Amino acid sequence: MSHFIKKDLLIFWRDRKETLIALLLPILLIIVLNFALSGVMSDDEDNQLDLQLGIVNQDEQEEAMTVLQEKLVNEASFTEANALAVSENMYALQPVDQLFTYFNSEEIKDFVTVQKLDEDEANQRVEDGELDGILVIPDGYTAETLYSSITGEAPAAQLRYKLENNTNENNILFNVIDGFIDQLNYQFALSKVEGSENAIVHAPQGGVETVETHTPFTLTVAQYYAVTMGALFALFLAATVAIKTGEEIRQQVVNRIYISNAHPTQFLMGKMVSTFCLAWIQLLFVLLTSNFLLDVFPDRSASFWAGLMFIITLIALSIAGLSAAFTSVSLRVKNIDAANGLFMFVVIVLGAIGGGFVPVYILPNWLQQIGEWTPNGLALVIYTDWVQNESVSSILLPGLLLIGFFLLLVIIGILLYPKRGNAK
Repeated sequence: MSHFIKKDLLIFWRDRKETLIALLLPILLIIVLNFALSGVMSDDEDNQLDLQLGIVNQDEQEEAMTVLQEKLVNEASFTEANALAVSENMYALQPVDQLFTYFNSEEIKDFVTVQKLDEDEANQRVEDGELDGILVIPDGYTAETLYSSITGEAPAAQLRYKLENNTNENNILFNVIDGFIDQLNYQFALSKVEGSENAIVHAPQGGVETVETHTPFTLTVAQYYAVTMGALFALFLAATVAIKTGEEIRQQVVNRIYISNAHPTQFLMGKMVSTFCLAWIQLLFVLLTSNFLLDVFPDRSASFWAGLMFIITLIALSIAGLSAAFTSVSLRVKNIDAANGLFMFVVIVLGAIGGGFVPVYILPNWLQQIGEWTPNGLALVIYTDWVQNESVSSILLPGLLLIGFFLLLVIIGILLYPKRGNAK
């Protein structure tokens, strides 16, 4: 099989123009996009978030304990003595007070400014663009939330998050509010452990009314395109392998291989291995060169770079699998030019929904979810987790999915590979 690998590597090497394009064009695009979009995707101090949240408090906290006792007696069949004891035990867990304490914490107040307003004024300000969102605390929220934590029933009154337009800013605010709900549930769980024997505390089933959200993007332009451009051109490399297979068919190279003593699948394996090597070299070259020119990964450890090597290996594997499927299709079809057009179309679609042409976070949520199942989309997920956290555990699942993608495409390529004498 080494002769087949050498043959395919030489085919690429002889096309010096295409080789230079595959290596240098991604670098050029990364440099241009880095200067053109500088600051758009970064989280520097100049781009520090300054979110404005209006809070409309309609709850009567003074009456909450009385209302809670009545509900426990009338709806939960507590005795008055037990209801009073439970209410007193729950008094310290005032959810509204905890909400304002949460927004005044050092971690939150640095990027969220809270304004206490009435509902009409808050609605007007959000329409005028002065507020990113409104959080409404409805009447009875305290009593309903505490009652829910005791009985486990869903509360009738929940926080309402209102917004004018669905933007990154108000989605971030939603995530902040959702974080408060998690913290509140944690407090109730602690109360269950430490509370009175008469109190049966459950995590509340309610929360904040949900809206569609997505995770804010935290990579710089250069970091983002360093991997997406490399992956995009690696996808084009898989299509190029199929195109060159078509040329070999026209030049009767494939027929000469079939009449030799070589096992037919060695031709396919040669394509896969050579594609893997070329894709790996290309991805490594793009990462190292962009880092040298733009200082994409400053002051990173050796373990970080080892993780990047692992990531580009997974990407190269998936590209090799794609080339196997493309090659087998090329050997079966009658119209090579139509097949080549189909391959390029598939690559462009994968590149678009996987974030190769535009930042993936500006795509619709449903398209982002589809994109995360493409090889380049999965690679972006792994890469983003690694750049941000350097956590091996966070990249295991998408890494296994990439390996599964490779194995699936190899199986497809072998099944589609024509038997001796059946190639077109």
